Amino acid sequence: MLGASPRAEALGNTVIRNLQRIGYAGAIYPVHPGAPEVLGIPAYANLDDIPGSVDCAVIALSYDKALPALEALNARGVRNAVLYASGFAETGAEGAALQEQLTRYCNQNGINLCGPNCLGLYSVASRVSLYSAALPENLRPGGLSLLSHSGSACIALSNLDRLGFSHLVSLGNGAVTDIADYLDYVAQDEHTTVAALFIETLRDPEKFAVAARKMRAAGKPVVALKVGRSSSGAAASAAHTGALATPDTALQAFFHRLGVVLVEDYDELIETCVLFLGNDRKPKSNGVAVLNVSGGELALTCDIAERVGLTLPDLTPATVNLLREILPPFGAPRNPLDATGVAVFDIDMYGACLRALLADPAISLVAISQDCPSTLGKDQAATYRRLAQAVAKVNADAAKPIVFFNNISDTIHPAVLEPLNEASVPSLCGMRNALRAIGHLIDHHAHAEVKHTSVGHLRDEQWAERLASGLPFTERESKAFLADHGIAVTREQLATNADDAASAAKRLGFPVVLKIDSEDIPHKTEVGGVVLNLASEAEVATAFDDLIARVRKHMPQAHINGALVQQQIDKGIEAIVGIATHKPFGPGVLVGSGGVLVELVKDATFDIAPVTTRDASSMIARTRLADLTRGFRGATPADREALAELVSRLSEVAIVYADELDAMDLNPVSVQPIGKGAIVLDALIIPKADNKTLSATNIEEAQT
Repeated sequence: MLGASPRAEALGNTVIRNLQRIGYAGAIYPVHPGAPEVLGIPAYANLDDIPGSVDCAVIALSYDKALPALEALNARGVRNAVLYASGFAETGAEGAALQEQLTRYCNQNGINLCGPNCLGLYSVASRVSLYSAALPENLRPGGLSLLSHSGSACIALSNLDRLGFSHLVSLGNGAVTDIADYLDYVAQDEHTTVAALFIETLRDPEKFAVAARKMRAAGKPVVALKVGRSSSGAAASAAHTGALATPDTALQAFFHRLGVVLVEDYDELIETCVLFLGNDRKPKSNGVAVLNVSGGELALTCDIAERVGLTLPDLTPATVNLLREILPPFGAPRNPLDATGVAVFDIDMYGACLRALLADPAISLVAISQDCPSTLGKDQAATYRRLAQAVAKVNADAAKPIVFFNNISDTIHPAVLEPLNEASVPSLCGMRNALRAIGHLIDHHAHAEVKHTSVGHLRDEQWAERLASGLPFTERESKAFLADHGIAVTREQLATNADDAASAAKRLGFPVVLKIDSEDIPHKTEVGGVVLNLASEAEVATAFDDLIARVRKHMPQAHINGALVQQQIDKGIEAIVGIATHKPFGPGVLVGSGGVLVELVKDATFDIAPVTTRDASSMIARTRLADLTRGFRGATPADREALAELVSRLSEVAIVYADELDAMDLNPVSVQPIGKGAIVLDALIIPKADNKTLSATNIEEAQT
């Protein structure tokens, strides 16, 4: 214990007091240059005086003494340490440089360091506390490992009596050991059943992914609260995809791929962890039924369930008929179910309603919605206690999960909570967060990570060399790239004068489209660079001259190669498909509603590459394209399968050219009627170097 102190307010005193309080059975060696003892334990003037072997060192010294302390520990053969001091990367450039020295030294010498700028760790099950804050007085042992960059998060959550802990880790800056290292450990820890993460920075996604997959293989849910997700403005990019696929969407896709539950705040994290810790039954589908004794509140339940993506299916005819026999004549047998005020006095009827819902094959989980705040009066509490007792009785022989939640974000009255706890019925607080937690439980058990096959055969070294040049792509060149990789594009021809344009149009067949061809103009419509519905050679020739003149007026400095004469495809359903790369997650693909209003509508989903056609179809289902491709308002159904195949193929392209490709927009993609495919009408490829060297004019245009 470096920095041990007889002063009660010192960290070196608090850590030893914590060890004594929890009954730590191992040896403690306080190091103090002058004190003969600390808290009744013999102290040593220096490390060399310690008689026994040392498994771990606690460093309660200032930041400037940290590196010398680690050097002394290394000489003594100590390879594990906790460093509490602040004054490192969190303070600025000078502190970051000092932290880099620590990191380099520890890595070179095989030292596992927790911290700096942390509270340390507490292994509840092993009774080992290297924790520099006062331990919670009523900390409950249990299956939750809390791994946090924030010390305040550890203090806030560990003082809740609703969560039981196996480990608390406040790792601060994570200079040497980070979230992924501790997650890897608890995946193999017999005392941990759930991990809760408070993440400030995800430094090594690959390492994190390995640990998260170990957790999943062990059947242990991971619930993550990631802070710093809001965007203060994306860097200028010429691709629409960059505006739609933000770093946060990449994070969401990364966690979704791994089956990690991403929550928005403390309350959602708490309710989700309470549910995972308290439920040992697996929902077999996404169907949820809700039972209450209030019609008005059930309407609110429906509203919130829809917003959080929870499915409340219709009950089967058999269940409806059964409920008609159970309910009073004025009761309505539907989901959510209002058991009516009669249930408050007829507990057997209430229990029968719950059993009927559980027996319905469309239902995988029943949620009990009830008002039972801690401020209930004695008589009210006694009434609702009877409802809770009925739930507990049914739960005893139920195969499906039952979850009880208080509609108000307040603790449940003890009289109501007691029978639920005795029957191991999970009890949650707050309607919105309870329904979110239920959704997370269902998604967790439904999740299956798909194994992807190798896609290296798609790589074309000539195209790789072209991308590596960093020079801008024209639409014509972008489409040639796509065609060479098995993606359908429009037929077209470059024309450099009006006569060539008219001849090309005749060969392609009318009607045709004229588009300006210039590597300096990524978005052609914004400079009047597109002309549609040209039906004759004369129209094409006139339109060519007008097009060139108009674009030169808008962008006189742009290099113009000519105009593309392009077959005009029946509009179909307009989609956008694209590639975006966000460090540290790598490339991913996006699909959504396309067209000129794509950034205004912002109807798109993103996933980390590669994705299967099944993944891609699921992505499409989360956008308005799902309704549009089904044939919205009598329209002809569109080829959604072809669009999914295009998304999947583009994700493979994103992987094989990850080193050279920064972004890609295919907008619009025309999704034709079923069986006729999906055709790229316009394309923009941005090599990695190109996104850093856009001309000022292009950047200004991209921002308009």
